[in-house]
Amino acid sequence: MSETIKRVYKEDGRRYYEVKKDGKKVIATLPSVTTVMGSMSDKSGLDAWRKRVGEEEADRISNLSMNRGTIMHRLIELYKPMPGTQQEKRDNLEDIAPTDEEILEITELENGQLYYNEAWKMFDKFWYNNSRFFGRVKKVIDSERFLWTLKGGGYAGTLDNVSELDDGSIKIIDYKNSRRPKREEWVQDYFRQTAAYWVAYWDRTGIKADGAEIWIANEVDLMPQCFSLDQEQLKDYYKSFMEIRESYREKYGE
Repeated sequence: MSETIKRVYKEDGRRYYEVKKDGKKVIATLPSVTTVMGSMSDKSGLDAWRKRVGEEEADRISNLSMNRGTIMHRLIELYKPMPGTQQEKRDNLEDIAPTDEEILEITELENGQLYYNEAWKMFDKFWYNNSRFFGRVKKVIDSERFLWTLKGGGYAGTLDNVSELDDGSIKIIDYKNSRRPKREEWVQDYFRQTAAYWVAYWDRTGIKADGAEIWIANEVDLMPQCFSLDQEQLKDYYKSFMEIRESYREKYGE
């Protein structure tokens, strides 16, 4: 059975994914994980921040983070499976990145070159600390994998990466960029999101990853942060995500 996925939007802007079998029969129309999390989150802190810095500055910062993050993801996606030494891989990436279609979509925007340069700064934080990040990856199993599941009311989304690490473990890896270092209490939603992907990946592939890692490069520190979750922690955060998913269903009837 082949599956096709189409992104669709509700009138209020909520993002859903329509999954079809063999391009014809609709299997399900499911909310994205980020839509579920975003629709049910407390936005009072974000609203206060936008008011404090002003709408124009808030938009500038948000656009930088989003577009820089998209290019950073693509750089990592291209780099990790490359053959060769660490330096050879980076040199090759420098050659191919400017003409990559996904990257070009952003670099052709207003401020696109700024986003590109800033993405490289974030990428290089992982690269310079290779032994703690890229160097631990033995084999890339999956990258930018679209996932969906009917479990718990159903949801969909795109998982950044699944890799076998040098210790033999299989980990889901999510990449983030940030203005400042994160405290663990600030990234609880990242943990819930990753747990949702962990279950969906298990459901779709039969592979139960040994754990997950969230890699976060920030503007302040040379060393990126790495938050790790084992299977028991992922189970707990999945339960927390399911509570949010149920609240979403009660609110929207979906």
